Amino acid sequence: MKYKNLTLAFLFEIVVGFGTILSISLLGYKGLAALAVLALRPFILEQEQIKDEKLYLQFSYKVLSNSLIIIFLMIVFEIIIIQFIPNWKAKLPPLENLLIIIIPFFLLTHGVIGYINTSILNK
Repeated sequence: MKYKNLTLAFLFEIVVGFGTILSISLLGYKGLAALAVLALRPFILEQEQIKDEKLYLQFSYKVLSNSLIIIFLMIVFEIIIIQFIPNWKAKLPPLENLLIIIIPFFLLTHGVIGYINTSILNK
């Protein structure tokens, strides 16, 4: 099963990811509770059967792999800053908050990349 309107599904991910990042910045790790809004997506959006399963799996793989690459680069960039640029380390939030932000940031990037690539699947 897939969502009938993938564009709307990815926009929902973007909004929830961004909202969770904001709530984490305001409330700390307790802001992760904002991810619970994502559980409403199956009730809000209509689903349909997958017509071309091979094309859909290729699309899903492309979106997921691109999102993971961006997250990997973000983690490497954080490590480089923390290890090699001590002046910037003082300006960053505590390491625990940076690692917590990775979860909603993945959701945000997955939504953005999926939104950009939905035109490929809709052809």
